[in-house]
Amino acid sequence: MKFSYENPLPSYQILSEQDLEKIHATSLSVMKNYGVRVYGKEAKEIYQNAGCIVDEDSGLIRFPEDLVNDAISKTPAHYTMCGRNPKNDFELGSDKVFYTNFGTGIEIVDLETGERKTSDSNDLGNVARFVDSIPEINAFTTAVASQEAPAHLKDLYEARAVFCNTTKHAILDAENGKNANLVIDMAAAIAGGRDQLRERPFLTLCVCPNSLLEIHEGASEVIIETAKAGLPISILSMGLVGGTTPSTLAGTLVVTNAEILAGIVLAQLVNPGNPVMYGSSTTIMDMKFVSSPVGAPEHGMFGAAVAQLGKYYKIPTKVGGT
Repeated sequence: MKFSYENPLPSYQILSEQDLEKIHATSLSVMKNYGVRVYGKEAKEIYQNAGCIVDEDSGLIRFPEDLVNDAISKTPAHYTMCGRNPKNDFELGSDKVFYTNFGTGIEIVDLETGERKTSDSNDLGNVARFVDSIPEINAFTTAVASQEAPAHLKDLYEARAVFCNTTKHAILDAENGKNANLVIDMAAAIAGGRDQLRERPFLTLCVCPNSLLEIHEGASEVIIETAKAGLPISILSMGLVGGTTPSTLAGTLVVTNAEILAGIVLAQLVNPGNPVMYGSSTTIMDMKFVSSPVGAPEHGMFGAAVAQLGKYYKIPTKVGGT
């Protein structure tokens, strides 16, 4: 199957049409001949029933090319990111850029004392309320972590803090399928039921593959449960060039693309037509500090490349900024 890149507006383009075709073809080759390691019994059964080859010893899933292309084609090119207040709705998939805040910090500067401290639910609620008042920011992403919460309940503490302090679309995290369902139930209670939430979804759940070429069990469960509920899913790769991914930008684009496409296939097998955001906050690895420098020029280069890949696939994209 051949996709095409269309860009009627002048913009920074780091990839040519031939580059996009080569990245896609190489990604398909990696997925077919090597595979993506995906954990979780239910995920493996879903892939196997769709014709994937599952290696139980290594955990690697090998994907037929037609299955991947079909999943891309089924993923909506446009969908509405609903707010609890309809005035906060916005449509993804056009050439217009929308904004959300970055996440998820583990420390915050106390505005009263000026001291840096470990973040908690109160801080998260304050940031959510602040972002709610800024019209230029369209959706709220979990900004800081609820670190006072017991580990197995952190997702629920964070969801409560966000739902209580913003009516904008909420992009939240869940560690596993159980927590995903509990967060969805919280949103459904606000919406009036799961059917009402599915009709106007004001919640997106985000998962991050583990580079290199791995989707952990919690992430596969979240994709499955969110797709069953018919809610948007953000699949956000966060590779580190030279650390967790190849040392070349092109090589990293190939493997992170394969990771994201593996998640998209799973979502479409569970619920064909389910909305998905193709996401990346990939950057280089700072070799001195062994950290993820989101201010590095390569971070912006990846953002531009991912935006082009999204247009090539006709899937809405989400990229990290500085």
